[in-house]
Amino acid sequence: MEKIAKKAKISLYLDTRRELSDDTYPVKIQVFYGRQKLFNTGTYVSAEDFDNSYNTAKPKGDRLKELKIELSAIEAKANEVVDNLKVFTFEKFEKMLFATKQSLTNIIDHYNEYIKELDKNEQTGTSSSYSCSINSIKEYIDSGRKYPVEVITFDMITPEFLNRYENWMIAQDNSRTTVGIYLRATRKIFNQAIEDGLIDRELYPFKKYKIPTGKNTKKAIESPDLKKLFDADTKGNEFQEKAKAFWFFSYQCNGMNIRDISELKFKDLHGTYFSFLRHKTIRTTKEDPKPIIVPITEFVKGVFEKYGNKKGKPNDYVFPVFTLGMDAKERHRVNQNFVRFINQHMKKLANANGMVIKGTMEARHSFTTQVTRKQGMEFAQEALGHTTLSTTQNYWAGFQSETKKEMADMLLNFDALEPKTTIRKKAAVKKPSTSTKRKASRRVEVV
Repeated sequence: MEKIAKKAKISLYLDTRRELSDDTYPVKIQVFYGRQKLFNTGTYVSAEDFDNSYNTAKPKGDRLKELKIELSAIEAKANEVVDNLKVFTFEKFEKMLFATKQSLTNIIDHYNEYIKELDKNEQTGTSSSYSCSINSIKEYIDSGRKYPVEVITFDMITPEFLNRYENWMIAQDNSRTTVGIYLRATRKIFNQAIEDGLIDRELYPFKKYKIPTGKNTKKAIESPDLKKLFDADTKGNEFQEKAKAFWFFSYQCNGMNIRDISELKFKDLHGTYFSFLRHKTIRTTKEDPKPIIVPITEFVKGVFEKYGNKKGKPNDYVFPVFTLGMDAKERHRVNQNFVRFINQHMKKLANANGMVIKGTMEARHSFTTQVTRKQGMEFAQEALGHTTLSTTQNYWAGFQSETKKEMADMLLNFDALEPKTTIRKKAAVKKPSTSTKRKASRRVEVV
């Protein structure tokens, strides 16, 4: 027999805990679903009128009859919201109860609500991406209009609309990768609205429209150029010297993201190593995230000593990028500036030495290339902080085809596959006193 899902119970409640100056009290919607929660209605009545209208089957007098109709309508709307929710939560109930019909179908409002949620969770980078997404869609719709659009209903976002928007974005010199990032945000908003029962599944446009994906080519710097860059002279240019220090800090510390470097605290330092959780995935990993362990080499120690704070409490930052008390948006802004600083001066340093690099992500990509070649995919998975091997495989799949070809060619270069050991043969020395023993054989020593 199919089990019937428990339904939230609705009733009106007169909150008599605090009387107003006119002897009235607030009427609230009482919702019971495992626990009780009250929601304001904006209506205020006296205790006597509440009993003689809402709590009475047949109120006497037109005023009380009208009040009962008003209160019954509030209760009916609350019950309608409960009936329309496929999965009940107090948060969804509140959202639908107080939303206007226009806001329920206006994708701009849905974007704004989700952006608020991301900001509340301090997911500032994702929040910024969603803001860029809806602003871009609004800009496209507003092009050629006299007044900016304030309402974009879900049924306006059709496969045909998305194709036109994609073409417009490309014509504005945006990459397919950017289009993909923006429209994956739109798809998330659609999926959430459908899950909440706010729009019909038939409105979903992404069955027919395929979101474009970029090539996602990852550029790694090979060993000779890494050495050349590391040995590049930065004397007299403190900006390039600092940028190079943090770029190679990222490279040697498991391709550590600059945000994770900025977030590093004294409590993360453990003598001969430090550990950290990736800021990017700490909120999206369902299981307890596994810390990434990084040995403190002489180079890493030198960066700590030159650019880090000399001492601090456990929750103080190691590097003077963030300060305690900064909110999420400020940390995001400051970190973005720090990344731009490194990228700007590393590009200049590379150009001065006949090289071209894009920025900090090439430090991570270069680490990935080196460690995957030398230690294998499983080692790379742990070092990069990927929760599954498939993530590492997908990450590796984005590297340039020539890198993969070099690996394939190396498989037939059997000299390169030999262990790098030196074989030295020593002839045994004959001793007169051991003439009766067997002749000494030549022995092999591996050094």
